[in-house]
Amino acid sequence: MTDFLIDGPSGPITGSSVGEGPCLTLVAGLGASRNLWGELPALLAKSFTVVTMDNRGIGGSRGGSPFTADGAANDVWAVLDRLGHQTTSLLGASLGGLIALRMALHQPQRVSRMVIASTAVRLTSHGRRSIGLLRDMLEYFPPEVFGRSLMTLGFAAPFHRRLPGFVDQAARLYGLDPLDVPGALAQAEHMLDAWDDRMALKSLEIPALVLAGQRDAVVAWEDTAEIAEALPQAEFIGVPDAGHSVLAEGGKSVFDRVVNFLKDA
Repeated sequence: MTDFLIDGPSGPITGSSVGEGPCLTLVAGLGASRNLWGELPALLAKSFTVVTMDNRGIGGSRGGSPFTADGAANDVWAVLDRLGHQTTSLLGASLGGLIALRMALHQPQRVSRMVIASTAVRLTSHGRRSIGLLRDMLEYFPPEVFGRSLMTLGFAAPFHRRLPGFVDQAARLYGLDPLDVPGALAQAEHMLDAWDDRMALKSLEIPALVLAGQRDAVVAWEDTAEIAEALPQAEFIGVPDAGHSVLAEGGKSVFDRVVNFLKDA
């Protein structure tokens, strides 16, 4: 694994690259550093060159301009330019899915395929309340409490019963550094500004796999399904008994589906 620190258009960007083969960029969600991916980059590195990074305001990407989804998309393109990747596939989860979609809208000719998980295409009434809850948790919960509290929303009840140890590990990976709280709050506040990308996505002729947990308490699966409805070449998969962490909760079948889809690029 190779770590990097570059000066991006909005400030410093820290990340890592591992593996060989076609480029695959993983884009993490609200308040998350690249550490949230756990072992996933190493698993995907068997088939791809996997690039991960801390989003604006988090970890090694603190400072710089205020967070915006478009600015974060430009950050990622700056990293890929510096690393010499002319094209990439994208895997974005939650807020990372929105950033990935904005990347594709900015430079569609450079995106081979997209996997978008647990993401909304617009700010719905439910979405506003959900993001407002996350913002309030960030503001009022101590950082060491935030991560483990979020696990109540991050995984559906059946997964908690099957793999409580995995949930505990995820809570540790998501535990916020106190220095990341302002950046995470800025991300949440930005997401509360109304957006609607449905019409813009209709122009993207990029193969996409859109995943949603049908028990997602953070982003309603119906809101994620709207992404597949907007994209001309999208396949939608709703995973029963999975919540917001559908990539983990879906198990081997979902992982294999994602890898096979990306290999077809």
